[in-house]
Amino acid sequence: MRPLVGTLFGAVAFPLRFAAIPALLAFTTLPLLAQEPPLPAELTFLNKIGKPYRITYEPWTELQVPQGNRGMGGVGKVARGKHWQFPVIVTGAKTADAIWAIVKPAFLANGWTAVHEWSGGGIQMLLHYQKDGVEAWADASPGEPERASVEIVEIAPMPFQFALKAPAATPEPVNPAAGDFPWLGPLPGSKFRSSAPDTAPFNVSIKGASEPELVASGSIIKAYYPPPDGLSNSLFRIAYHDALTAAGWTIVNESMGADVAISAHFTGNGRNLWAYLHKNDTYDIRVADAGAVNKGMCSDLKTNCHVAIYGVLFDFNKSTLQPASDPVLQQILDLLQKNPTQKIEIQGHTDNVGGDAYNQTLSEARAKAIVAWLTQHAIAGDRLTDKGFGKTKPIAENATDVGRAKNRRVEIADPNCAAHAK
Repeated sequence: MRPLVGTLFGAVAFPLRFAAIPALLAFTTLPLLAQEPPLPAELTFLNKIGKPYRITYEPWTELQVPQGNRGMGGVGKVARGKHWQFPVIVTGAKTADAIWAIVKPAFLANGWTAVHEWSGGGIQMLLHYQKDGVEAWADASPGEPERASVEIVEIAPMPFQFALKAPAATPEPVNPAAGDFPWLGPLPGSKFRSSAPDTAPFNVSIKGASEPELVASGSIIKAYYPPPDGLSNSLFRIAYHDALTAAGWTIVNESMGADVAISAHFTGNGRNLWAYLHKNDTYDIRVADAGAVNKGMCSDLKTNCHVAIYGVLFDFNKSTLQPASDPVLQQILDLLQKNPTQKIEIQGHTDNVGGDAYNQTLSEARAKAIVAWLTQHAIAGDRLTDKGFGKTKPIAENATDVGRAKNRRVEIADPNCAAHAK
């Protein structure tokens, strides 16, 4: 997977200072100049050949150097560490060649090595520095008259240690109104903001699908303020991505731009947890315990004769079961193993997108796929039947994404139950 580019931070502006003018009984605003971050030691030589300005600095990020098509072509370097980006005024150098004739020799004379240089479509150079325990990667190029651009990542470890523990086989208590999740806590330095249950359906985006799929009927959301010294989007994404993966979670989706979003799924130790992490100015962690939702499956089946099961996921417009479905299918399997005389009918349902015949065929194929999974796990075939209903039995409005997600479902029914309507 290609690395995601870090978001740049601008220079910090200090508060405005006001001076009173008694004669006019008014105030004049006297803005202070923004203080630019200092250059790293390995780039201070640039002050001798020009004037760096508009310096942006990010304390820690992951970055492809150089960015864009050139960096993605396999020549560049994915680097993690401190990040600077800025232009340099090269007075008197009116052309790209004239700028380059000054900038390139200066880099090479100050401990930098040219790794690769592009000339077609504009001059650009990938540079490497390694001296006195400091390693850095940079790219530089001439731009408009009297300007060169420089971007650098100085290799540095993540500014904090962060790890998550895997959810245990016995579900840990979670207070929906306070405190952290026991296995998905905040980053170091963060401040607790709020916690609350959310009854809205928990949907996840499936690769290739045009609409999200419903996996749980509710969730708990816990919100946090980031550390006082700031939290870049890339640091948030990488810290949670690495910690989730190390703790046994599967990253389902992630994206980064102005905001960061990560979807993850945990299926170890008999658990079925879905998580969605989102960051903008603050960040929140939303978790749905799909395993807990379906734990009443046996009693619900006896009471209602049929039960809607969510979290059985298929490839888009196909009857191929996705591995993420295994925890839910395991719960159906457990029900049948604990009740050896129980027979069930697997029922497939769709939303109203597409034709009648198509939806009918798809619902039948999906029901058969679940029966096949159960028989492959040692459930006798004479205990199982399958039936597809297509789009004929909606339980919600098909006019919204939420309604359609509810209608795309699997149900299990007791064929011997008097209240079971076929």
